[in-house]
Amino acid sequence: MRGYTRIALRLVAVVAAAGSMGCSTPANFKAAGYAPYTELDDTLRVRLVERPARAREAGRALGAVVSGYLSFRGLPPVQGQFTVTATRLVFRTVDGSIAQFPLVGPVQKAAGRRWRSSTVALAYIDEAGGRPTYVFRVDAGVFTTQVPGPLLGVAAHPAWLDSLAPIRRVVDQPLVSPGDSNALWTTARGIVAGTYADSLYSLFGRPGAPVGLIGERGRRAGRLGEYIRGRDSLALNPGSMTGTAQLRHTLAHEMGHRWQSRAPVQVATLWSGVAPIRDPKRYGFGDVLEHQAEAIAFGLNFLQITASATEPAAASVSLLNHYELMVPGTRMIVQYLALQPTYRRHPLRRLLTTGQP
Repeated sequence: MRGYTRIALRLVAVVAAAGSMGCSTPANFKAAGYAPYTELDDTLRVRLVERPARAREAGRALGAVVSGYLSFRGLPPVQGQFTVTATRLVFRTVDGSIAQFPLVGPVQKAAGRRWRSSTVALAYIDEAGGRPTYVFRVDAGVFTTQVPGPLLGVAAHPAWLDSLAPIRRVVDQPLVSPGDSNALWTTARGIVAGTYADSLYSLFGRPGAPVGLIGERGRRAGRLGEYIRGRDSLALNPGSMTGTAQLRHTLAHEMGHRWQSRAPVQVATLWSGVAPIRDPKRYGFGDVLEHQAEAIAFGLNFLQITASATEPAAASVSLLNHYELMVPGTRMIVQYLALQPTYRRHPLRRLLTTGQP
């Protein structure tokens, strides 16, 4: 209940300090364009104390099923389960969607030794909730679970991983062809004219200028979206996105920047006491503005996907806990936005804002 009391007290301060989302823009406001982490990097691997013993157990990992939540390419986590096969990790979401990841990368040679870079690595263990949550890197994603089972053995990189036959990595196809100007404009204009964008405008207001496309310099930097404060305009890069989910997430992130720029006191008051992102590879790490925008995008996603929830409330609370684990501050944003007229009929509104079912 302490979290709900805190949000109630903080909202009083927000109203007194800001009044509305239309506060003036701070002169020094500056936010980088959204460019989520997409590369495989093994630098966070934790050296397991019991590595030899767990390596011996890794042979029994094949066919094992590990339940948890997967955040892929920086997007909010989805619930599902990994199955360990002889060559891949297969993730099946609760709604039946499937994603596959190789267990290891290509064969590499160094100092006369052949080895394979691991696709699975234990990043860290979070114990903030009273029960350890294991945070794994899986390719360009992050997987969290409280019951890691044999996945710990796989993350220890046992010798049998280096002997696996090579497999072809699946290359993600772009949402639209980067060279198709008509498709790029159609996609960008379509998302800002749809019902999803309307829900964002009802919360944060409509940008004053039409949507644009990211310029060449932004594309080279890997940016998916930008909010241009001076023109009060959004720019998007659909040619570098892998799907509609990434398009919607980028739009929400950039609209979060608009809220920051136009109501800085309000956002700062809400943000008081929020812990920093722990994962150095999570977009927004070490950058408060980007962290806030990611929490806003995560919060909006949570409210959207639970708007017609049929699962027990406990399942939604568990999902929100995993959102918060990856991007602290998401819960605070969800609780605040749930009070807005846009979500007055949301099935979880009472639970989110009062703690009462």
